[in-house]
Amino acid sequence: MNRERCGKITKKIREERPRTLGMIFDKTDNTTRTKTLYNLYVYDPKTKQSDMKLLRLFIVLFIPSILFFQSCGDNTIEDPLEFGYDYFPLEIGKYMIYDVDSTIYDIVGGNNVSVRVNSIQVREEVTDSFPDNEGRTVFRIERFERNDESEEWLIKDVWTAAVTERQAERTEENLRFIKLIFPVSENTNPWDGNRYIDENTVISVEGESILIFKNWLYEYREIGGSLNVGPFTFDDVVEVYQADEVNFIELRRSYEYYAKGVGLVNRKIMILDTQCIETCAGQDWEEKAQKGFIVEQTIREYN
Repeated sequence: MNRERCGKITKKIREERPRTLGMIFDKTDNTTRTKTLYNLYVYDPKTKQSDMKLLRLFIVLFIPSILFFQSCGDNTIEDPLEFGYDYFPLEIGKYMIYDVDSTIYDIVGGNNVSVRVNSIQVREEVTDSFPDNEGRTVFRIERFERNDESEEWLIKDVWTAAVTERQAERTEENLRFIKLIFPVSENTNPWDGNRYIDENTVISVEGESILIFKNWLYEYREIGGSLNVGPFTFDDVVEVYQADEVNFIELRRSYEYYAKGVGLVNRKIMILDTQCIETCAGQDWEEKAQKGFIVEQTIREYN
């Protein structure tokens, strides 16, 4: 509201005010919704009586004028707190197609290491929703795989996802992850995104047992930056590091990028073990790894 209009309203209020009024506040103990109620009586000094008609006139004229004065004094409207729910959109019919490249390391024949590289395409589609036993709305995500565009999609498995006021969750292969914490802010760092997973859970990779989730701790590294992924450029992206631990024999690194209004657009996980220490000094993990895997998932298409 501009100041000229405020001036006109103030003038009108002054012209309609019949006389100077005194006020008496009679407090009661009546409470509703934790707010104390007050009985207001307008006191007329000439008649020495309380006048409910004058009270109604006071409420109609005086209280709205306070609101007008407040709006005139400060024209700034603060934006509501940005929680970041748009980084994890869920709705029936939404789909994402990814290119998934994997490298798997396996010890064969003594100390010989087999390295196998594979590339596939994965389609995730939200097909349904239902309430769970916690009262949340859970979305069903059907996952399909194919080697390339020349093949038909074949359903692989079904995952689920849910968003609450405080967090975004995904259940993948019966493992429940807290992917994001709301609001999306560095002030929420760090959080235990694997709260529902025992870090000593052993996963078999090519017949080798690996502690994948050892020492994971989630945090936001960058919020609101831009990112080039394949043919796309996303202007508002949040980077989530889930693990970044390394020593002489183990590497645990996992991170994801979420674009506002889109969802997950890039993901890379490196779970590598080695016993080659002295003879492999100075080598990259891709060279000295003896077991484990590297998987990168990149957005290809979405709606």
